[in-house]
Amino acid sequence: MDSRLQRLLYISSVLGLCRPDDIDLVKGSASKAKQISFMDQLLDLVCTVDATEDPTKRAMSSPGLIDESMSLREQADHDYQLVDGIARREDVKALFSNDVELLPLDLMKQMKIALKEQGISDKESVSLPDFQSLVKSLDEVSAQLERSTSHLEELKHNYAYPNYEEQWSERVSKTMQLSLSELAQMVTGFTFTFENEIRQWCNRAPPALTDVGKAFKRVYVLLQHFTEMLHNLTSAKSSFHTIKQIAEDKGSSAVPHRHQETTKLASSCDEAMGSLRNCISVLETSLATSQHYTDK
Repeated sequence: MDSRLQRLLYISSVLGLCRPDDIDLVKGSASKAKQISFMDQLLDLVCTVDATEDPTKRAMSSPGLIDESMSLREQADHDYQLVDGIARREDVKALFSNDVELLPLDLMKQMKIALKEQGISDKESVSLPDFQSLVKSLDEVSAQLERSTSHLEELKHNYAYPNYEEQWSERVSKTMQLSLSELAQMVTGFTFTFENEIRQWCNRAPPALTDVGKAFKRVYVLLQHFTEMLHNLTSAKSSFHTIKQIAEDKGSSAVPHRHQETTKLASSCDEAMGSLRNCISVLETSLATSQHYTDK
């Protein structure tokens, strides 16, 4: 291959006029359509460069393509930065996708939720709604908007809102920031405490209980009965002394009656002592049983 043809092919491929292996296009032996397209693109480049060097020659340049305040290299650098910014901010795959979202993102989200509630998946085709139903929905939304607007106007008429003050707003903002920082510290402390001291006790199997608790409960009940009985014995003793004092004050005429009351009181005391002995024996048995379970 001739070196001149090789250099021309390299320059043309770098400029984007042809592919690196289109030697026939450079020789002039390619098809007429390819040669016309090649010459058309080459003339566009020449016109662009010419308009860049002399901004007054803008007869064949596209409007807005070249800026008179900058050279072609500066314009190319700006174009590169624009393409790089678009590629960095946007998902390139979504940018060149064939699917077009006709609705805003918030309405698309609400529509997907409504379709999901109706049992329709996103991939299923949905028939268009009836025009009359859309008009009815629009009338309902318009009526609701009018009611909300009238309610807002009523609130503005009945309540006087304070004017905006920058110092007050800044003070409220600082207070909110301080409160939120304290809340964040509390959340951090709680998280640390939970992870280190509480989580290890969560989701554990319940302990296997024994009959020792029932034995302790019986002992506690018997102890309550015993305490109540001691209180009753103290009350009986004080009553006995009171009756005895009253009988002594009345004299010898009340001796038979006092003897009868004393006999009844003595029998009641004997019965109480017998019940006390039975309770003490039950308490000792319960203690022995609980000690037996404890040793096991």
